[in-house]
Amino acid sequence: MLKTIDWLTQDEAMQVSLDKWQRVVDLMTNLLGATAGYVVEYNEKFGYRAALTSRNPENPYPTVSGKPQSLDSNVYCRKVVQSKANHYESDARGKPEWADNPELIEDGYISYFGLPLLWPNGVVFGTLCVFDTKPTGYDQTQKELMEVFRDLIEADLRLYEQFEIMRTLSMSDPLTGMNNRAGFELLAHQKIRIAKRYHHNIGIIFIDLDNMKHWNDDYGHAAGDAALRAVGDAITASIREVDICGRIGGDEFAVLGYVRNRGDLTTIISRVRNALGQVKLTVPTSKSPIRETPQISSGASVFFEPLDKSLEDMMAVADLEMYRDKRSRQK
Repeated sequence: MLKTIDWLTQDEAMQVSLDKWQRVVDLMTNLLGATAGYVVEYNEKFGYRAALTSRNPENPYPTVSGKPQSLDSNVYCRKVVQSKANHYESDARGKPEWADNPELIEDGYISYFGLPLLWPNGVVFGTLCVFDTKPTGYDQTQKELMEVFRDLIEADLRLYEQFEIMRTLSMSDPLTGMNNRAGFELLAHQKIRIAKRYHHNIGIIFIDLDNMKHWNDDYGHAAGDAALRAVGDAITASIREVDICGRIGGDEFAVLGYVRNRGDLTTIISRVRNALGQVKLTVPTSKSPIRETPQISSGASVFFEPLDKSLEDMMAVADLEMYRDKRSRQK
């Protein structure tokens, strides 16, 4: 399973599939005569979130709120997710296991039929389900029909996984495993849009491996590659969870994140240098023993809201700061 955001159904790449899923949910709800139908997405950190709901007039909640139900909420879908099996409740009234089910108590849904939606590797994506405010008696044909609808959605999950593999390959640097320039810029544009909406400051760091030619000429290209990987690993280990990073050129790396001031960036740079100071490179094919650690030059710039510069302009400023640092270190 490849999933790069918390809720898959918020990925713009899923829009065509979501349109199809909406038709599936509407059709199954009408064919079963249910009060409401849903695709519910599961997240192991946040819980259960309605991704789509049926548009029939009987549905009391024709739009989804986007707010997830917590993991410990005793909703019907939790049983499906935990068991990875279909669950049919024709009439939940009076059953102790559902005594604190908010869908029964607050919404009046006394009947539920849900099926797990699985990724190709068997991990739970969520559920396909119908609710009813009256007791139901679905027959075997109706249950099999729901399984056909489930199969349609799981086929889209397989396609999405293949798409995400290709997208990841096209956005990743094969040497370091970091984002490449295209991947970094894609994520950076998303970060900047969010920063403008919520009035965050943006900080950018440029990092360059010093004396790349020395590493390649004196130790060999395998050692040069090892030095680049070491810098990439140090950056990845030093940034915060909300930051993004990437290898954007031959020996150049970048970090972007939300910051309060320049001190936040200085802290990250210090962590990177400290991490590199602990590196001991061993390259079997090296021309000679490596008795030094990779050294870097760095530049950092903060852009305070309101943000009026393009990503290209921001990167150019940080790049210039990095070259100033490199020149000062060469004196």
